[in-house]
Amino acid sequence: MFSQSDIDILRLICWCQFVKPESLNSLSTPVERDNLFDMGLIQFHKKSESFTLTKKGSSFLQKIFTLPDLTKSYHKDTVDRRLRLTNLALTAYKGAINIFTTTPEELSDAPSLFLSAITRGRGSNPWGSTRVAAIAHLGDLICAVHYVCPGIGKVALTDELTAFSNQTAQFPGSKRAFLFAGESYKDILTELEADTQADSKLISYGGAYQCLQLPVHLLSCDDTGAVQLQIMAQPDYRTRLARAALKEEYQPPPLDVPVWDAIYRDRPLVIAADMDLRRLDAAIQAARGRGIKKITVAALEGQARTVLIPRYQAAGQARVFALTKEAIMEVTDRPPVPYTPPRTQFLTEKGDVVDAPPIRIPGKAGGQAGGKARPLV
Repeated sequence: MFSQSDIDILRLICWCQFVKPESLNSLSTPVERDNLFDMGLIQFHKKSESFTLTKKGSSFLQKIFTLPDLTKSYHKDTVDRRLRLTNLALTAYKGAINIFTTTPEELSDAPSLFLSAITRGRGSNPWGSTRVAAIAHLGDLICAVHYVCPGIGKVALTDELTAFSNQTAQFPGSKRAFLFAGESYKDILTELEADTQADSKLISYGGAYQCLQLPVHLLSCDDTGAVQLQIMAQPDYRTRLARAALKEEYQPPPLDVPVWDAIYRDRPLVIAADMDLRRLDAAIQAARGRGIKKITVAALEGQARTVLIPRYQAAGQARVFALTKEAIMEVTDRPPVPYTPPRTQFLTEKGDVVDAPPIRIPGKAGGQAGGKARPLV
C-alpha cells in the first residue's frame, strides 16, 4: 500500500514532467524512490538528470486522479523550461498550495496554482505566445506567475495582461497582482535591474516591472519562498502580521497612507514578507514626505538577510526586523517551515486504500545515486 508521500511524489513528477533528484530530498527518501522505480512507476532520464513518470506510472495515477493532458518533449530548451517550472511548482507545493489542478476553474478553491503548460500545445491555446507560467489564487489575490532569471528574454506586456484577464474572468472580485519567481531574489533582481529598453511591442522584465500598474511580488524558489506563499495565502495578511508582531504596541496607519501597515514607536512599519518592493519604496517615499527619514520593515529572516538589509538598511532608509515564528503562526496557523507530505497511508476520496502494482525485479541497467533507476536515454 502507498503512503501519502509516495502518491504526492508521483503526482509531482507527473505535473512537472522532469524533476531533479535533489529537488525531492526534503520530500522523500532514496529508499522510497527506489520502491517506485522497482514498481516501474518512475524512471531516470540521463540527459536531464531528472525523474520522469513511466507509462505504467501514468496509468496507475489515472485510476485515482484526473491527470493533466501534457505533451512531453525531450528537446533541451523545452526540458530547461520545464525544470524552471518545476522549481516554481515545488515551491508552491512546499507552501501548502494545491498545484494539482487541471483547469483554471479549479482555482476557485484557494490556495491553489494552475500551470499554464497544462493547456498549451493541445487544441486551442488560450495563452498564445505569452510567457505566464502559472495562475495562483492566494488568499484574496489572483496572481499571474512568471519565472524570471538573467537572460530570460522579453515579453509582450499587453498580451500578458489580456491573457491574465481572460483566464481569471471568473474571479471578478479578487485583487490582481503579478508574481515574479526565480531561483533566488538576487537572480530576479539582476534581471529586473538590467537594460529596460523596449523593442517594438516587446519589453524586458525590468521594463515591465517599472510600468506595470498592478502590484508585483518577488518569489524565491526555496524554503523562504515556500513560507512566503503560506503567508500570502492568508486574507489580509499584512494587517494581521502587523498586529501579531507588535501586539499591544500596534497602532493603525493613517488612512491616507495605505502603503504603511502600522505605526510602531512613532515610525511607519511595513510588512514586506510578500516582497512587494515597489510598495516598500513608496512607503519610504511617503515617510520622507512627512519628514521621517527611516521606517521599520518586518519580513522573513531569509528576505531580510539577502535583500532588505543590504538594500534598505545599509542605505539608511529602514530598520529591518525578522518576523518571529510565533507572529507568523498566529496568522498562518502552522509552523513557518516548508510543507512535507505525511508518510501515513494514502486514502482515496472514498476512503479506500491503493494497492501497489506487482513489483518487477530491477535489471542490471545503471542507476543513479541513492536509487536503482532504469535510465531513460
